[in-house]
Amino acid sequence: MSQKSTKSSVIYRDAYLLAASKPHGIATYRESRGGGVPGFKEQLEEKLNQRLFPVHRIDADTSGIVLFALDSRAAAALIRLFKEHKVKKTYLAWCVGETLAKGSIKQTLKKNKSDLMESARTDYERIKNWHGFSLVRAHPFTGRFHQIRRHFHGIGHALVGDPLYGSKELWGDFFKGADSRLMLQAESLEFFHPFTRNKLSLKSKDEF
Repeated sequence: MSQKSTKSSVIYRDAYLLAASKPHGIATYRESRGGGVPGFKEQLEEKLNQRLFPVHRIDADTSGIVLFALDSRAAAALIRLFKEHKVKKTYLAWCVGETLAKGSIKQTLKKNKSDLMESARTDYERIKNWHGFSLVRAHPFTGRFHQIRRHFHGIGHALVGDPLYGSKELWGDFFKGADSRLMLQAESLEFFHPFTRNKLSLKSKDEF
C-alpha cells in the first residue's frame, strides 16, 4: 500500500482516536499466527509514524471503517464502549436474491470453535434490488463471529462473493468478469466520544 493511499484512508483523527477506511483483503492487525503478516494497523503506523491501539476488528475480506485508539487509556475506554454495545455499527452488503424490504434476524449462532450457542440479532433494510440481488444496510446488535454473513445465509440470502457461506453459482455474473470479493462493507460507526462526550458519526469511504 502506498503512502498516499494509506494517508488518504484516514477518516477522522483527534487527540484520542483515529478512524480509517480499510480495504478488503487485509487483516485489521497483525496476527500471531500465519507468519505474523503485517495488517492494516501496522501499515498505518509505518506510514503515519503513529502508534495505534486496536479496539475492535473487521474481517480481512470486509472493507470499511476501523477505529483505533492513540494511547492505552483511550483504548480501554473505547473497548468498553464496544463491550457495552454503545457503538452503533452499520454495514452495507450485497445479497443473493431479493430480500424483504426490512427484517430482523434473531437466529442463534454457534460460538467460533465451540458448540456453545449464542443469541444474535441483525436488523436490516433493503436499499435496492438489482438483477436478482439486493443491496441492504445491516445493523448488527451483537458481534458474533461472521454474524452478518451467517445470518443472511441462514435466511437464504448469502452475501455476494462469500466463499464460506455461499458459492459462485449463487452470485453468477454479478462481477461481470472482474475479480470477485466479499461484498460487505463496514459503512459507519456512531458513538459518544468517551472523553469529549460529543457524538461522533464516522462513515467509511465508499468502495461499492
